[in-house]
Amino acid sequence: MNLSNPSNPLNLSNPSNPLTPLLPILVLSSIRGIGSIRARHLIDAFGSAEAVLNAEPALLLQAGAVGQMVIDGRTNAQLFDDARRELDFIEAHNIRPLVYGQEGYPKRLLSCPDAPTVLFKLGDTDLETKHVVSIVGTRQCTQYGRDIVHLLVKELHEALPEVIIVSGLALGIDVESHKAALENGVPTLGVVAHGLDRIYPYNHRGIAKQMIQQGGGLLTEYVTSAPFERGNFLARNRIIAGLADAIVVAESKEKGGSLVTASIALDYGRDVFAFPGRISDDRSNGCNRLIRLNRAGLITSAQDLLYAMNWQPTQQPQAIQQTLNFEEDHVSPLGRSILDILRDRGDLRLSQLSDILPDVERTALLEELLDLEMSDKIRNTPGGLYQLR
Repeated sequence: MNLSNPSNPLNLSNPSNPLTPLLPILVLSSIRGIGSIRARHLIDAFGSAEAVLNAEPALLLQAGAVGQMVIDGRTNAQLFDDARRELDFIEAHNIRPLVYGQEGYPKRLLSCPDAPTVLFKLGDTDLETKHVVSIVGTRQCTQYGRDIVHLLVKELHEALPEVIIVSGLALGIDVESHKAALENGVPTLGVVAHGLDRIYPYNHRGIAKQMIQQGGGLLTEYVTSAPFERGNFLARNRIIAGLADAIVVAESKEKGGSLVTASIALDYGRDVFAFPGRISDDRSNGCNRLIRLNRAGLITSAQDLLYAMNWQPTQQPQAIQQTLNFEEDHVSPLGRSILDILRDRGDLRLSQLSDILPDVERTALLEELLDLEMSDKIRNTPGGLYQLR
């Protein structure tokens, strides 16, 4: 096959258009059964989406059923028509496509094995800012949930003016997170589960417009022709998790999308936190369970989050903090040994420290670790690692 053949559906209609290289990527990703992960694997193997679509059948069949999907799908002219219409829509609405591995693609997502091949961004959100916090939770939130979200965002902004808030623009905790960000002048990004030709729910259109106007925006992996399906909402949760440094579950039932996001975030190696709630409130059961199972760090304020993440308020002089970090007066000999080990070997779990210090009883080791935490020398991450502050 040859893309230069004008009678072939693979022909690129406007080579001078800077968006044209995106066309074969859109086509490949749209082939039934391929999806983002398989498309990325094929692009890695063949060098480009265009090369995949032009590959000889014998080469594609080496990839088994996936190769056959490409062979069957690349003759579907409708896919190419849809891709060209998508390029027109992108250009007409100033949408920026972000292609995996290319400039502009969020660096935090590059480490995620199931990151989308292409993202579509509307707005000027700086996805590489120093601090990104995703806030998720139940759609049937209580006033308690609303209050803690608004207070968290307010305090985060006061300590870290450059912070960005990410959520899913859904009902409940999601939209409250966006509203709190707008009230405090914080850029906020909504990761949506559909193309950018619509807003769901419809009554959040005004919020979405404000988000774009105030330096935030919208992000999606879905083209405008993609079917609007329930599974899209769970799939987009991995983007909410992967974009952030820390994920906060503000209020959640025993089951729900926010717990899926927390689980994905842990798989990605992100820090997960949760606000505790009343044991009698079913809309706090999920948060309480995350905390009980040590899958989320308990926080009650932005200060708790800053402490756990070792984030220093922007206005605090770094030199003073460094002096405090390395101040070891009043530290016991065992405490100094632990600090020396962590400096030498990096972050360690309790079991690893026990192996390195076999003569120290586990109870004594735990007591010393707690003393070091309380004196702000070390921190214990939600994943159970001890690290220097």
